[in-house]
Amino acid sequence: MKRFCCVPLIFLLYAPMCLGENLLIPFTAFPDLNDAQKVKRVVDSYTFHRQFNDNKFKSSPKVFDYLLDRMPLTSVIMRHLELEEYEIAVRDDGMMIYDDKHGMTGTFEPVYHEGNKRIFYGDGLFDAGILGDVRGESVVVMDCTEEEPEVLRNKVTVYIRVHGLLGPLCKAASPILNGLVSRKSGALLQASAQLSEQLTEDPAGVLERIRTCAAITPEQLADFRSVFLGLPQETE
Repeated sequence: MKRFCCVPLIFLLYAPMCLGENLLIPFTAFPDLNDAQKVKRVVDSYTFHRQFNDNKFKSSPKVFDYLLDRMPLTSVIMRHLELEEYEIAVRDDGMMIYDDKHGMTGTFEPVYHEGNKRIFYGDGLFDAGILGDVRGESVVVMDCTEEEPEVLRNKVTVYIRVHGLLGPLCKAASPILNGLVSRKSGALLQASAQLSEQLTEDPAGVLERIRTCAAITPEQLADFRSVFLGLPQETE
């Protein structure tokens, strides 16, 4: 199975141009120091990067947390509403696996969550055509703040580290790869913003549209009703 460094959601980059900017990632505050070491390895020797600061949309912390805390379900809702094609599943060992249906596959995991900041680590492969399978790791940092009632700004930062002999080649071709990352990330961010806005404005309407989705369990629908409509968690 191919694997690539990727995190949906949302899938966005920023380079630490000086020591102070490394404070973007609180390495000493990670619950698991092994995770901190993995993240630091990517950040200290990234191949290319990009940052999106203008990701502003109608939503709320409740909606944002719901989507990120239930990422496999979020991917199902995205596909059912025809907003995105990517798929997230959970392996028997609890690890999440991601497939964007366009050559990017891999595992990823949340490694830090405190306040408005979330950090994800990914590992896998990207089918780069004539270049073959490009293996690498990624780190995605999200800083989400509520700028005004029901308006969020999510600053998303991604570091990508390409392994092997293709690393220097990818670094030289970083403008091209940054363009590819920008297109993929931009499309996912737009879809995520659309879903967030729909859940904020009309959660009952979203529930009605996903009610018939065979991939969503009665328990998940009951949880949805409880979170967004304040109804008891009684399964259908």
